[in-house]
Amino acid sequence: MSGGERILRVAMVGAGGFAARHLDVLAHEPGVEIVGHVSRTLAAAEAQARRNGGRAYGAVGELLAHERLDAAWITVPPHAHGAIEHALIAAGVPFLVEKPLSGDRATGESIGRAVADAGLMAAVGYHWRALDTVPELRARLADGPPVAMVTGAWHSSTPPPAWWRSQARGGGQFVEQATHLLDLARHLLGEAVVTHAVADRRERPRFPDADVADVAAATLRFNTGAFGVFTATCLLGGSDRVELQLVREGELITITQGSVVYDDGRERHEVRVRGDPVATEDRAFLAAVRAGERGVLVCDYADALRTHALAHEVVAVAG
Repeated sequence: MSGGERILRVAMVGAGGFAARHLDVLAHEPGVEIVGHVSRTLAAAEAQARRNGGRAYGAVGELLAHERLDAAWITVPPHAHGAIEHALIAAGVPFLVEKPLSGDRATGESIGRAVADAGLMAAVGYHWRALDTVPELRARLADGPPVAMVTGAWHSSTPPPAWWRSQARGGGQFVEQATHLLDLARHLLGEAVVTHAVADRRERPRFPDADVADVAAATLRFNTGAFGVFTATCLLGGSDRVELQLVREGELITITQGSVVYDDGRERHEVRVRGDPVATEDRAFLAAVRAGERGVLVCDYADALRTHALAHEVVAVAG
């Protein structure tokens, strides 16, 4: 931080695993002071405050009444979005919110309209975009044959939170997890429409309360002419497969959170991810807040809203 830059006072809304991941960055970032933590479980906010500094609050309204904020992070379950964002917008506090924007489609759209009307800086944590392998990938895609097909797979186990197993609260796997794949595909290939989607749910004795689809598939058509096939399942016990693959003449490109592999049939070249994408998006957001410049954000709210709509369209078409 240069001598002329002011200290940014920031707060964390949420006290789960992703809050901790962002706080690991913010606690060591020059020019940042963590002043507040919010959780409906006050003890969790208090524990987070002891580790990272700042004060604990049980609600966003209490935080805003007692702290002067330059920015906030929101890491709450999908069904908890809405009032939090609207309170920050009313107070003029820029925020970075973790995906998905909401468990339903309408709440995210309402927040998006309020952000636009207020002209507020708002970023979204689609951190696959922030992988340090993506700039080289985009450059390579711009030079050579176009992508003809994209496939995405989010094949994993069922996460433990009870809200995740509720369609109304979590939105389902395409909205809550595979949204990362849809977002990166949009980022690389442009906008898309859903042409077909199917989903199914099985009776699972381990999760008698679950009403989300545990297998789903969708086909998409991108405005570049490429088509896509995306699949998701939460039935696995392990051996996750989470990847995006691009097919173009003479080359298969496989993207994961750990690397990008370029395979032309003669040579297989792997480029490993070296940096922390969460740190990249956090630092971009801090820089945007300081400069008042949205162009440096990894993903702004309006762009994320288009991914959010696409994920919900998959759910709607699947029925």
